[in-house]
Amino acid sequence: MRLPVTLSGTVSSGSRTGRKFDMPTANITPSEDVSDLPYGVYFSTICIDGEIYPGITDLGVRPTVSDDGGLRAETFIYDYDGDLYTKKVTVTLLEFRRKEMKFDSLDDLYRTVRDDFRAGALFHDISV
Repeated sequence: MRLPVTLSGTVSSGSRTGRKFDMPTANITPSEDVSDLPYGVYFSTICIDGEIYPGITDLGVRPTVSDDGGLRAETFIYDYDGDLYTKKVTVTLLEFRRKEMKFDSLDDLYRTVRDDFRAGALFHDISV
């Protein structure tokens, strides 16, 4: 696997689990072949209307919140507040953080995602 890798797609509605934790995500089904990428969390950027924002992306099938097996790239965007539904975006995966995992509870998922969120802020050198 060589990084960076760029993924593109149109933002669609997800399960809204991130909103419950005050961490909404932009969800896309990548149009590129990602079969050689490990499922998991990546430090990333996302390009929206020509502007680049720091983010953190989960690439995978969301085993804790879904059993449909559908591949998604879910990107939390630091310092962005806006409606992205139906927008075409480009996500660049910069560095692999960890493998995708199935958690026993949403609380366990939340704790790990908060750790990912803080690590992403350090990676991007931003305060949260």
